Amino acid sequence: MKRKTRSLRTVFFGYFLAIVLTFLGVAGLLFGLFDLGLRNGFFTAANAAELAVQNAKAQIADTPAFDASLIPTSATYAFLARNGPVLQSNMEPKERERAIAFAEGCFRPSGADCYVAIERSDGVCIVHYTIHPGYSIPWMRRYLPNGDALIVLLLLGGCLAGCMAVTWRFARRMKAQLRPMMDAVQKISAQDLDFDVQPANVREFNQVLSALSDMKRALAQSLTQQWRMEQTRREQTSALAHDIKTPLTIIRGNAELLSGTEQTEQQAACTDYILKNAGRMDAYLRTLIDLTRADTGREVRLQSVRTADFMGTLSEQTNGLAASRQLAVSIETAALPETFPADPALLERAVMNIVSNAVEFSPEQGRLSVRVTAVGSRLHFCVTDSGRGFSAEELEHAAEQFYMGDRSRSAAAHYGIGLSMAQSVAGLHGGTLRLANSPDTGGAMVTLEIPLDCAD
Repeated sequence: MKRKTRSLRTVFFGYFLAIVLTFLGVAGLLFGLFDLGLRNGFFTAANAAELAVQNAKAQIADTPAFDASLIPTSATYAFLARNGPVLQSNMEPKERERAIAFAEGCFRPSGADCYVAIERSDGVCIVHYTIHPGYSIPWMRRYLPNGDALIVLLLLGGCLAGCMAVTWRFARRMKAQLRPMMDAVQKISAQDLDFDVQPANVREFNQVLSALSDMKRALAQSLTQQWRMEQTRREQTSALAHDIKTPLTIIRGNAELLSGTEQTEQQAACTDYILKNAGRMDAYLRTLIDLTRADTGREVRLQSVRTADFMGTLSEQTNGLAASRQLAVSIETAALPETFPADPALLERAVMNIVSNAVEFSPEQGRLSVRVTAVGSRLHFCVTDSGRGFSAEELEHAAEQFYMGDRSRSAAAHYGIGLSMAQSVAGLHGGTLRLANSPDTGGAMVTLEIPLDCAD
């Protein structure tokens, strides 16, 4: 069944109509209440004071002695003698001045104010009243504004409250209509593309949602294509690395054969140079193959690794690497369990990459520290060298693949793979890689952490 939709113009016209109906409803309610008050004696009509003065006018004029009790309570008065002085009055001073000016013909009232001059034989009585609704209850006359002002205030207050209620309801409905767009944008920004775009009741909103749906599909296709291209690139890199190993093995084998023959001193030096760099290239290729395998989703084959055996291998390889630069090696352990869950081949390669970096960046006869400890439920491999340490930029990017950093720090054998591979292995084990500078030596301090509990 097709969902019924409306245009934004219709929605806002409905809001405008609701506001108008609110105004009319509030006005009708107030005038209805006022009419009810009139019928029940709470309010007086606008001309009630005028009628009362007209009814009492003849009696006020004809009484032998002026009687103030004949003046309606809704009016004020000033009784003037023929020669001008005020004999009696209940008016305020300013009002009394206007009454005298009215008696002398110097003042003409306007608006709701009305003055009436009642001639008597002994003087003239000036009565003042106003044309507006009043109150029949004394405390209402004392504490409330006049009827016109009260009606205006109640009308404004009621309309304001009604508009706020209508606007609040309209805002809630619009927010509900905007919710599908907000949800879609949040999911797309989080790269969560496995969702269905929910429709709205507003036609223009549905057009935007349709565009977001198309964007989602296009983005999903683009990401899938990029992922496939990246997978292909990594597979090709891994295959190329394997292919290079074949001619490299041939070069290395022939160089070893040459080294066993009778050679001049210069030839022997060249053969030795070929063998050393062929070994270097072989190490780079192994690192590159391990890195592409880790990045392409290699399954971690967790097994229970004997700590003593792993540390023995780690110590032997570390001392062998450090000997080439005559480094003082310190290997420390603390609170280690007898076994821990890991993929030993991957973990050994990752830790040795960190150690290899530390050896390359340490000065001749420097220091190298490897500390392996169990902290809580995690196993820490912390490698510290005595080089110049990481720069601020390297602390942020050194673990990125192929990042070279400061060329003054980068050794000739460094191609930005070791720390990236170590980070990948840490992630595959559910752990992390942290880079810092040692507060003791000032050199680089790299810590690889993996959990001690068995987790894929």
